[in-house]
Amino acid sequence: MPVTNPSSPTGPSPASGAVQLWLSVFGTGVALVAALLLWTLLTPPFRGDLTRLGRLSETEFGPTQPSRPVERALRVSSTLQEADVLVIGDSFSAPLLWQSVLVARGLRVATIDWLTLGPVCADLGSVLRTQGFRGSAVVIESVERGLDGHLDDALACARTRAGRLQTRQGARDWDTVGPFGLNTSETLFTGLLTTLHTRDARRSDAEELVHHTDGANRVRIQRVPDGCQRFSHRLCGHGLFFADDRTSAPFGPSSVERMQQLARRHTDLSITWLVLPNKSTVYLEPDRAATVGSTLETAGLGPDLFSHFVHLSRQTRDLYSPNDTHTSTAGHQALGQRLIDWLDRPMHR
Repeated sequence: MPVTNPSSPTGPSPASGAVQLWLSVFGTGVALVAALLLWTLLTPPFRGDLTRLGRLSETEFGPTQPSRPVERALRVSSTLQEADVLVIGDSFSAPLLWQSVLVARGLRVATIDWLTLGPVCADLGSVLRTQGFRGSAVVIESVERGLDGHLDDALACARTRAGRLQTRQGARDWDTVGPFGLNTSETLFTGLLTTLHTRDARRSDAEELVHHTDGANRVRIQRVPDGCQRFSHRLCGHGLFFADDRTSAPFGPSSVERMQQLARRHTDLSITWLVLPNKSTVYLEPDRAATVGSTLETAGLGPDLFSHFVHLSRQTRDLYSPNDTHTSTAGHQALGQRLIDWLDRPMHR
């Protein structure tokens, strides 16, 4: 009968058990990371700034009706030396969409970003002349929530600090779809967060929800009266809005007074103001919007886009993009036409 050595091991050693545990934990981690990565890759890329900031589904909040394309040949920016009209603008002007209406009319339009120019200082006219601008028509565009900051900076500024002013030489449509149509531009947890945030929005009965990616950029999800007549997205009863619209100073008579002060500093230029109402102003504060813009037009500073956009938003689905703070292509075209109508008035000829 064989003799058993009591000291011989009858099971796995502690070392091999630790290795198996480590491999199990590692394998679980790899599987979890792979699942999160695949989840993000298969999540439709964000097309709007509000879906991106709020991590909300483009499938549920993206527009479902196609926008009318604008000819690439019309989305151009002339040089200062060639331009009939100079546009100073923010992200509403960056795609060169509303300017295409002016270009189609035969005007040569140069567009400069606020970040490139800086404040509209007291010496703007002489700076433009020095750099070859021979026209006098200057269109200053600002979204409502950014207007007070631009006015504060301009009225406090005597000398332009920017060097050689560079105009936009063409528009680019950003594509966030990677190879094989996969979402390759987001973080590991984007797919999970997008699913959770969209589920919360779909299930909530609250009038308002807030989603955000950090403390500075918050997105409000709010019920909109007649939302499905105003927007085309699948969750059309819920509208997306930038939370800062509520905390920023609204456009009003005090803004007009300071715009008049600025105009008096630039008698050598024919300045027209385009003040774009916040998306939330048009859809959530239509009564205020319907009256406040008239002060701008009455003062002769620029067209009233507030009442005009309230009116159009009741006739045009997706005047503002459901997933974005900006107007849709239809909204850009309406903006350009409104400016043309303003410039064609007898006093501007």
